[in-house]
Amino acid sequence: MRYILPTILSLSLMAAACSSKSGDTSDSASLSAPFTRLDRLVEQFPSMTAQRQHVVVDSLAIPLNDYIYLMGASTGNIPASIDSLSHTAAFAMFGPEIEEVFPDNGLIEKELGIIDANIASKLPGLPHYSYYGIISPYRQQIMLVDSVVYVALNHYLGEGHEAYSSMPRYVRATKKADYISLDIAEAIISVEYPFERGNDPTVIQYLIYQGALARAVATLTGTEDVAKLMGWTAGELEEVTSQETAVWRKMAADNLIYSTDMSIARRLSEPSPSSTLISPNLPGRVGRYIGYRIVDAYIANNPGTKLSDILSPDFYNSPSVLINSGYAP
Repeated sequence: MRYILPTILSLSLMAAACSSKSGDTSDSASLSAPFTRLDRLVEQFPSMTAQRQHVVVDSLAIPLNDYIYLMGASTGNIPASIDSLSHTAAFAMFGPEIEEVFPDNGLIEKELGIIDANIASKLPGLPHYSYYGIISPYRQQIMLVDSVVYVALNHYLGEGHEAYSSMPRYVRATKKADYISLDIAEAIISVEYPFERGNDPTVIQYLIYQGALARAVATLTGTEDVAKLMGWTAGELEEVTSQETAVWRKMAADNLIYSTDMSIARRLSEPSPSSTLISPNLPGRVGRYIGYRIVDAYIANNPGTKLSDILSPDFYNSPSVLINSGYAP
């Protein structure tokens, strides 16, 4: 059983799931994937009849049991555990507000349908995923247990929500509903295609992996808004773009590209503004952006490159990728 807890963060038990046999998402309006609201079920569980409780527990035993386990609320009895979970401070605090922000699942289910179709088309070796909405007191936004995806909806109530007021601006900026699909896609790719170090890992290898990860998220979600992919504002993207040549030259001049200090690679790729190595005024993830630009340049110069190709360690650990990309800002 695999778990991921990345920060990276409807009452109805029936939903129609439409899929495209070809994986083509051009007709995205017809795509949908079920998104079951465990948060609603848990919140309403104490007021259900015993018969209804039995139906809920019987039909959702596996996701409910895993959810209870993830929340540290297991008592050894699923109904008792659900009842206990429904009375926690997290449910009291976030339950009503989640209902205001997410009154229905329509948009989320369409976005999940696009992800499912693109996984089937671009990465057919991956499993079929099921999706559940939850409330969580922890910092993790997306949790994976094997092929089950849990989305902590209380992390997507809007960047201005008071619960996030003590968080840095770059964290608050992604606390919005339109980041759910991106966070899910990144969680899935991070689990299925984790970074695998070569014999002598370098900063550029990790940045290219980060670029491949961002390209995979864009492909699975159909999102081509680079600012959104990086967690930036449009103004921040414009600033980074204007300094891209200077940033690349600085990285080359300071020998950051081929450094074997992986802490530098992580600092250049994290959301936090830790780009003082190259510029004190740029947002975080500048290294991820550079990797993204290299990967896109490689794909443009090497037609036929598959998504699975760029997610392979043979790709990002290869010393020829940078040369063959033709990247020259």
